[in-house]
Parts: sequence; C-alpha cells; structure tokens
Amino acid sequence: MVLPVKKKNAIKISIRQYIDNPYRWRGSAFLASRKVIKAGLNSAFIKILNSYRNQFYAVPYVYSNGDLLFHVRVPSEDFRSNKLFYDVLFRIDNDPTQRYSTRNTRMFSNSPSFIFTYAYVYYHDDLIIDEFAEKLPMTALTTPPTTRNPVEALGYEKSTYIAARYLLDGFCLTDNYINKFGKKMNALEERNLLYQIADPDKIVQIYALAKHEKAKAPKVIDNDRDTRRQKMRQEFIENAKKNRPKPVGNILTRKAPRAKISARRAKRSLMND
Repeated sequence: MVLPVKKKNAIKISIRQYIDNPYRWRGSAFLASRKVIKAGLNSAFIKILNSYRNQFYAVPYVYSNGDLLFHVRVPSEDFRSNKLFYDVLFRIDNDPTQRYSTRNTRMFSNSPSFIFTYAYVYYHDDLIIDEFAEKLPMTALTTPPTTRNPVEALGYEKSTYIAARYLLDGFCLTDNYINKFGKKMNALEERNLLYQIADPDKIVQIYALAKHEKAKAPKVIDNDRDTRRQKMRQEFIENAKKNRPKPVGNILTRKAPRAKISARRAKRSLMND
C-alpha cells in the first residue's frame, strides 16, 4: 500500500499533552466545551474499568533505537453484547531527557470514531504511526472529514483517550512496567502485531450486527448477511483469544501485561482532573 503524501507540517504532542488538551494545537473553538468533553470521557473510562477491567491489556515493545511502542487493547463500552476490542497504539520517541509521558508520540486506533473523525487530520499532521497506517481505509487518509470534523480539530477520541489514561493512570509508562512486560520489537514482531490488529471494516460490521440484535429489530429477509456477520464476529472473537499476550515470568509469578488500576482508584485520581 502506497501511503498518500502528507499535506501539513508535523505536529509534536505527548501522551500527557494529549490528555491535558489536544485542542490547543488546532480547534480553539472547542476550548469552551473541553472540560465537559473530558469529564464525559473520564466517566466512560471509569465505567469500562468497572465492568471490563480484566479485558484490558497493555503490551510494551522496545525498538532497537530506543523508541517504545505500546499496544493497548481497549474493550468497547458494549463489550458484553458485541465482544469488541479496539487496538490502540502509541509509538513514543526515545528521549532520555523526558519522562515517557512527555515524550513525543504518534498513535493509531482501529476504532470507527477515530477512523471517520480524526484519521485524516492525524495522518496529515504526522501523528499516525506510518508502519500501521496501511490498516486504515485509504479513503480515511485522503478524504477530509467534512461532516464529522469540518474544522479538522485535533480533539479527543474515546479509544485513544481511554488507552492514554490507562497507560498514564495505570503506571504503565514506567521502567518497572516496561522491564517486566516489554518485548523487543523487530520485523517479525511488527508483522505479527500488524496481523493481530483487526481490520476496521470488520469492526464496523460486527458493531452494526450487535446494535441490530440489541434493538431486537424485525428480521429483514437477508439471512445470508446475518450469517456472514455472525461468522465474522466468531472469527474476531477467536482471533482475539488466540492473539492474547501470554503471561510472563515463572509459573509462580506469571502475570498478564495489565495495569494496576481499578475503577475506584481511577475515580479518585480523576476527581480533580
């Protein structure tokens, strides 16, 4: 896949800056409502943690040049009914003079809201990880989001915000966590990770099927479509189980790569955020 030429100057942003206020880079018209948006996202984060804490995980990969890549698997808010995960990636530049949370980062998500609202904007600002951009639909990288994001603001997107909060508030961005769960990134690991990440089109179709079932809408005479979607969802679930990261350590100390954070702790830390 040949990626399109980027149309804007590169923007530098860290995970800390993204959580604090991405709108300062572009989208000042949204500043007045930023606190309301952020409060809603914090509530969603606490709710998902409370219901699906064990479905999260965060795997760090270390490149030979010292860059760090985090793969965070974020369960959807309706995980109980649709069994969907979103794959969120942050590639953090190597800069020993800064904390991991304040180093420049680029990101990726296969969440539909990221793709249809922010993928174009982030890609052309050089904020999407090039090695994984091929997983995004070409139209998302070449067509401005004139309906969903007409001013092309650098704003909050739910899956990336929740993943960033999970890394920061769960103390994943520390040497202890990285040394404990980290893997060396090489060409093979990168290909495997690219393969593990679900195609956005598949996520959209599974989400639509779950929404249809939840609403208990009258059956449309299209049994073939429903059968295809059911098969697709089963394949998605089986693939997620197969590619779940293995525990590390010996048989007595093995633990999955998850943050030590609960909904209660998150609620306490976000009260004054």
